Amino acid sequence: MIRFENVSKDFIVNDKKTRVINHITLSIEKKEIYGLVGQTGSGKSTILRLMNGFIEPDDGDIYLMDEKLDEKTKHRLVKDTSMIFQSFNLLGNLNVIENVLLPSKIRKENKKDNIRKAQKLLSFVGLSNLEQSYIRNLSGGEKQRVAIARTLMTNPKLIFCDEPTSALDEKTSYEILKLLKDINEKFETTIVVVSHDISVIKALCNRVAIIERGKVADIISLKTKDLRPISYKEALLSD
Repeated sequence: MIRFENVSKDFIVNDKKTRVINHITLSIEKKEIYGLVGQTGSGKSTILRLMNGFIEPDDGDIYLMDEKLDEKTKHRLVKDTSMIFQSFNLLGNLNVIENVLLPSKIRKENKKDNIRKAQKLLSFVGLSNLEQSYIRNLSGGEKQRVAIARTLMTNPKLIFCDEPTSALDEKTSYEILKLLKDINEKFETTIVVVSHDISVIKALCNRVAIIERGKVADIISLKTKDLRPISYKEALLSD
C-alpha cells in the first residue's frame, strides 16, 4: 500500500541544508494500522507529509497503492487518501453536516446523495443528533468525530492521522481510537498514525516504526489490545 525506497529529505535550517530524513526504507501493507513514533524533531511528521504528497523527497522513491508517487501521479493518487489532524481543521461558521459535506461540495458531486451519505456517516461516528449544531458548541471529542466523518466522505483507501488524540482527555482519546479501529475493520482502510503517545500506538497499531534522527531505528510488531480508557500508569506498566 505504501513503500519507501531509500527516501531522504533536506530542509534549509539557519541558511544551512540539513538532512531531516536519511535513506529510509519501509513498507506498509493494505488494511494495516501502522504507527510512526519518535521524539519531537525525529522526523516522523516529515515522513507523514512525504507519504501524503505534501512535500517531495530529495532522494529515493515513494509508492502509494503500488504506483510511484511523482508529479504525474500525485493528484490522482492523493485523491484516494485523507488526513485527520490534531486541531480538527473544521470551519466554525458551518454546522456539523455542512462541515462533513465540504469534500463533496469541493468536488461538485451529487448533493442529495451526499446529504444521505453524510447523515449515515454521522450516525456511524455517533453524532446523528448533532448534525445541525455549530462547531463552537461541540466538545473536543465531538469535533474530532465530525472531522473523521468528513474524512470518510471521499471513501479514502488511506487515512493519515497526525496526533489525532493529543488534544483530548484519556477517555475521549480511547473512544476515538476505537472509532479508528472500527473504520479499519468496516471499510478495510489502511491507517497511518503519528503519535508521541506510546499508549496510543500500543492500543491501535499492528506495527510501529521507531524514528530516531531521521532514520528507522526499529520496526516492531504489536498485538493490539481491547480499546478502553486506561491511566498513564497502566500504559507505562503494561507489557
